[in-house]
Amino acid sequence: MRGHMAVSLFAIVFGALETAGGVQELVYRGVLNSERDPLIVGALGTVTGAVLLWTGVALLIRSRLVSVLAPATVYLSIPTFLIAGVYKCSSCPHHHYAGWRITLVGIVYPLMMLFWCKMEAKQEAAP
Repeated sequence: MRGHMAVSLFAIVFGALETAGGVQELVYRGVLNSERDPLIVGALGTVTGAVLLWTGVALLIRSRLVSVLAPATVYLSIPTFLIAGVYKCSSCPHHHYAGWRITLVGIVYPLMMLFWCKMEAKQEAAP
């Protein structure tokens, strides 16, 4: 199917960016500054970014695990980015942990990737 490499490479790039942002939040504000909310949001972002990165690699090598990883990525990404980008923390209610651009990418791209994987699976199953 057309676009296979583009979908997988975007997943790898977005996963790497999400993982880097999550680790930064986790280590700098969560661990070194002993703040509870950044620790939680950073841990969620790190795990979610790593799973998206893993899904992108699985897509790139056309692994059979994609049928499990794509829905898992959606199940992790939506709550993580609702918490990081929409939810306002109790200690600082004037800002979010994630900007609106990465929040949009973090919610919409895994859904698009899942839809694309379902469409590709239907095309492969058709005679």
